[in-house]
Amino acid sequence: MQSPLIGVILVQADELARINHSVGSAAGDAILEEIGWRLQTFAGDEFGAGSYVARLDGPRFLIVPSKPMTERALFVQERSLHLALAEPLVGDPHGRVTMRIATAMISADQSVEAQLRSACEILARPASARDGASVKAALEHDEVRIVYQPQYDMISGVMVGVEALIRWEHPELGTLGAGPLVTAARAAGMDKELTKHAHRLALREAGQWPAELADLRLSLNITAADLGDLDFASRVARMAAEEGVSQSRLTLELTEQAMLSDPASAAAQLAQLRAGGSSIAIDDFGTGYSSLSLLARLPIDYLKIDSGFTRTIMGTKRDQIVVRAIADLAKALGLVVIAEGVENDTQLARLAELGVGVWQGFLWSEPVAGAALPALVAEARARDARFPVHQD
Repeated sequence: MQSPLIGVILVQADELARINHSVGSAAGDAILEEIGWRLQTFAGDEFGAGSYVARLDGPRFLIVPSKPMTERALFVQERSLHLALAEPLVGDPHGRVTMRIATAMISADQSVEAQLRSACEILARPASARDGASVKAALEHDEVRIVYQPQYDMISGVMVGVEALIRWEHPELGTLGAGPLVTAARAAGMDKELTKHAHRLALREAGQWPAELADLRLSLNITAADLGDLDFASRVARMAAEEGVSQSRLTLELTEQAMLSDPASAAAQLAQLRAGGSSIAIDDFGTGYSSLSLLARLPIDYLKIDSGFTRTIMGTKRDQIVVRAIADLAKALGLVVIAEGVENDTQLARLAELGVGVWQGFLWSEPVAGAALPALVAEARARDARFPVHQD
């Protein structure tokens, strides 16, 4: 009888030889040490105690989860690991090292050498086919659902909108954030399919919301691939009309990187969306390669400050100066600033003083299902204004 298959994850750091040649092997060793530490942390968090992480030959690592996993579940973790390794390494701040990650199902009947050889061969194969199958299965099996992060007016405390966020109800791993699914969709070239599906779900729900939610704005995230689709703005308008949601209630959010990937196409699509009544927000502002001239030219209504600024708002004067500068710039351009990631009253008060107009975060609510929104709207209306400060 053949032994049961064991799922493993392999990781390989590329371009390390070039770093060793240019700045010395000590730098390369430090990078490998940091990768190993991140892998240990990831394995402990995702797979629990008893998971095995080993450095193989050269820049290769092996992860053996402590619990049996199917190939599909393991592949989701592969995509999660891509996210865990996405942040620049301390020894490689410019992102020269690229990471290749692959999953494999190996049998104890094979010799160790044969197992590793089979597994390492997978590193050389593109993962796009498995990415595509994973995304397709999630869409076809209704594993994608939408939750909503409330957004509040800074002065009145009233809930003014919600941001629609993807959650993946994986049949084996339970509820997952958007990261693994979005990463898989991007790798498989299925960004547009995932966005369309998520927008349809959110608009369908919004079209059925009760009267007390009628004034809420609905923010939908869009990608560079969406903006490159000449039919995108028209499709949003059609879906909104079909689901009975006025375009005037919609805000389309995109990152600076998506905006800058094809400025001409982005401008045309955003102008069409705005002409239909939708508003436009730049998400995670301040973390990408900002182009102030583009901000002046593109049809934008909101700037969303990345949550990293919120976390450090009480730390250094520099962070406060950056937020103030963004708020002043936005005001000069006739835009509203939205702060993300607000978790405590101290952050909220300081952001109000710096001129932020709208905020979202876990302070008053985590992302919730649509059915929970009426109660949150009622709570916000009953709550006294928290920070009735003058924003000059």
